Amino acid sequence: MSIKPQYETYRYTGEICNLKSQSIVECRLSGSEIGSILAVQASAVTKESACVDGEVRYGGQVLLCIVYEDGNGKICRIERGAEFYHKAEGASVSPACFAKTLLTVENVTHRREGSGLYLSVVVGADICVYGGKQFEYFVGGEGLAVKMQPITLCKTVCVSGEVEGEDEFDADATGDILLHSEKALVTACRALGGQVEVEGELSLGVLVLKTDESVCSYERLIPFRVQIPCEDAFGKVTTGARVVVKSAMLSSNVDEEKGKCKVLFTYALSVDCFLASKEEITVCEDAFSPCAELRLEKQKDGGRYLTSQTRCVERVEGKAVLFPAVEGAYALAAAVMPRAEAVCKKTERGFEAEGVLTAEVLLKGENGYKATTLSLPFVFPIEADGDEVELDCSVCALNIRRKKDGETDAEANVKISLKAYARADWEYVASVAEGEKVQENDAAISIFLPRAGEDLWQVAKRLSRMPEELQQSNPDLNFPVKEGERIFVYRQIK
Repeated sequence: MSIKPQYETYRYTGEICNLKSQSIVECRLSGSEIGSILAVQASAVTKESACVDGEVRYGGQVLLCIVYEDGNGKICRIERGAEFYHKAEGASVSPACFAKTLLTVENVTHRREGSGLYLSVVVGADICVYGGKQFEYFVGGEGLAVKMQPITLCKTVCVSGEVEGEDEFDADATGDILLHSEKALVTACRALGGQVEVEGELSLGVLVLKTDESVCSYERLIPFRVQIPCEDAFGKVTTGARVVVKSAMLSSNVDEEKGKCKVLFTYALSVDCFLASKEEITVCEDAFSPCAELRLEKQKDGGRYLTSQTRCVERVEGKAVLFPAVEGAYALAAAVMPRAEAVCKKTERGFEAEGVLTAEVLLKGENGYKATTLSLPFVFPIEADGDEVELDCSVCALNIRRKKDGETDAEANVKISLKAYARADWEYVASVAEGEKVQENDAAISIFLPRAGEDLWQVAKRLSRMPEELQQSNPDLNFPVKEGERIFVYRQIK
């Protein structure tokens, strides 16, 4: 008798892989009029992402705002932009997949070559690739004993949207806006009746040239809310979101009589939402046939799934480092582009956020301005439930104190949006092949002494008898068996 295995196919959408890549984008400026650079604000925006066989091809745009002193010590600004294209290799990527690409500026340097000034921007790409996944698994068949087990899969759905907004506010500082930086952070995300609702806040930092030719900086927090329709936003789903500032513009009107400045801030946000839901299916863990040996091919699979997106706020403070170091009598003039980079580490005590807070600082002395970078390392515990945690940070309420001895103290609020992930790994029988025929015992009744602790499946497989057949012929036997117990096997003699 030949076995007749049966199979089923399960299809779902999930995370295929996560790729990382770096690009170097260069921009050339005429350096003849630039004396010294005081600050460079660089941002990177994704323009396109396409999946092909074995790689993700993506393109973006780098926007640069350079604040500098000219040869006469006058503070000026200039803006530039550059487009770039790059790729990230991934063996599991195919044209049927789709990619969500997040670009971040990791470093900005500048150098002079002849009459030109070159700015080099290192752009990092964090690419999540999603797509349809499927696997075929064995479920049983005629003349086969099958041991089934439940496994939990996570299906992931991605939806995207954009929102525009504006905020108008008064500022004491009058003059020209030299530079501004923005950071969007998610504070809450939930699925409600066919739509995903995302809440967050936008941290805005501004560098201003006042009418007396001095500079100052200030910051502002702007709340936002986005609703994106999604037909999967029902039932028990876990939601997460990522928000990127796609564009931002500031304009100001100065009332010289009142010494006030009214600022209009307009912005556009790009929102990616991720909805994760669990689904349980039953697959084959083991199988055998009373008639023939079986060759089982097992497969392993798994992945991570989002369990929660939460937020925390920590006040960090301490002695900061300025690089390059500034010696002499310099007073603090402005601090711009505050940011924090952190990673999450799992320790014996739980999760910890470890990172560094940085900001570009302008100091004023008798001979003009000095530009330097402030850094303040931090470590603090965070509460998270999962196997992996991803962090996104913003900085607000930055306060810097320059002491007479040249030391610098700093404190700020580090706000973190954290996504917690858990892993789900499973193994299943993917295919079954028939081997040699089992030699049948010709005795009408056999008595076996099982090993202590064996369960019904282990005994049935060792004896090549169907589990229900053994149970019927030994109705008083309880599993797992105890030492010294006996099992009767009855056979029909033809």
